[in-house]
Amino acid sequence: MKWKKVAYAFALSLFMLVFSFSGAHTAQSYTERVYVSGYGELTVIDPAVPKVVASIKVKGPVRDVSFTEDGRTALLLANGRTTLYMIDTIQNKVMEEINLIGRTDKGMLDRRVWGSAISPDGLKAYAFVTQGEKQTNRFKALPSKIIEIDLKTKEVVRDIEAPYGIHSLQFKKNDPNTLFVWGYDLYTLHTETWKLEKKEEIKNRKDERQGSTNILLLFPRGENTKFNSFPTVTTYPDGRVAEGIGWANLETGAFKIKDFDKEPVGMFSAIIDDQEKYGYVIMNHWYKVNLKNGHVIKDTKPPTGTIYGINMSTDSKKIYLGGGGNDFIVADTDLNVEKIIKTPTDGMDIKVKAIKN
Repeated sequence: MKWKKVAYAFALSLFMLVFSFSGAHTAQSYTERVYVSGYGELTVIDPAVPKVVASIKVKGPVRDVSFTEDGRTALLLANGRTTLYMIDTIQNKVMEEINLIGRTDKGMLDRRVWGSAISPDGLKAYAFVTQGEKQTNRFKALPSKIIEIDLKTKEVVRDIEAPYGIHSLQFKKNDPNTLFVWGYDLYTLHTETWKLEKKEEIKNRKDERQGSTNILLLFPRGENTKFNSFPTVTTYPDGRVAEGIGWANLETGAFKIKDFDKEPVGMFSAIIDDQEKYGYVIMNHWYKVNLKNGHVIKDTKPPTGTIYGINMSTDSKKIYLGGGGNDFIVADTDLNVEKIIKTPTDGMDIKVKAIKN
């Protein structure tokens, strides 16, 4: 009997050891990093400390930061909207530069990017461009297009005409062949058939009772969640104007808008939690919102003045703020500030990505 008790105790200890090791392994399966779109650099932050761990130098203001599925490669836009940079997020360095300005038979092809994304496997990039041809004594406007770029050869391999006003591209979750294309309305680009289709009317609605909604989608979300979220302003047929929050399920494409129960004040970016229970929006006010009824649960002032960017930690337990100045802020989900650090430059936006180890 005594031997059985010893054997049982040993087995229990071994089980607890294996369980603890397994839990530790799971906890270390990814590294969370925050990326601030700075001026002349992409600033990398370890939010757990928090501290700046790297400054990746590029030309001009940084925009459109997107990631491969594993997070080990990023793509960003800089250099006056003319150059895409591929970033190694493990070594925190520029891997490649892709300049989209080139020559034609009659002059110079001038392309400007207004939305870009890297494919989940890191082999291709997609960008919405406005473009024109600079000739000797005139500028010839050309149709705006979405272009597909082979990241190995740096060559444009396909293009398709697209409506003016597009400003964001995102891949559908678990579907490497479908891009969500955000403009005045929502489109999908099917990369296998190379067809662009309208998916959701946002500004140009057939049912006038729903009003006409403008969305501010400079900063798409969803790197660590299945939702993209953004501020909205809707004008209704009776003249009423309502500010709110919109979000799209990046797995299903389902689209929702919820107006706030407050007068419009102007917001710049938004995030929602992974349960679709609360939304958070920021600029000169900082809201926590009940997504079921649009009730603003808490309205406070941002801790360092006007803030452009808001995002959420991978585990949805922390709120990160940045942009509009050179502060990075960690808060809890009740809008209580925990830590503030300085970044090397003023910023525009912040992205959060879990990089697989």
